[in-house]
Amino acid sequence: MVIDTDIEQKLKEHRQNKKAETEKTVESADLEKLKTLQADMDNLVVAFGQLAIQESAMVKQREELEKLLDDIKTRELNLASELSKKYGEGSLDISTGKFSASR
Repeated sequence: MVIDTDIEQKLKEHRQNKKAETEKTVESADLEKLKTLQADMDNLVVAFGQLAIQESAMVKQREELEKLLDDIKTRELNLASELSKKYGEGSLDISTGKFSASR
């Protein structure tokens, strides 16, 4: 089995030589550029994540405000109906409290 061992050794050497031919060391300046680019991308991903969280909070806040607006509109309609029954149709100067009936 000397032949098999010899073939295996030659194959191993060939693979090592091939690997050495294809591997290159990247210059440190280029590595720094890549690391800076990767750090910039990481920061951007974090910023997008923070933005998504803020957007979610804003959506919830908007929904709450819309509920409050609906409540105010309902109260406004109820008060208008109540005042119309009490004073009739007309207009009210809220700063003076004077009511003018429509004819």
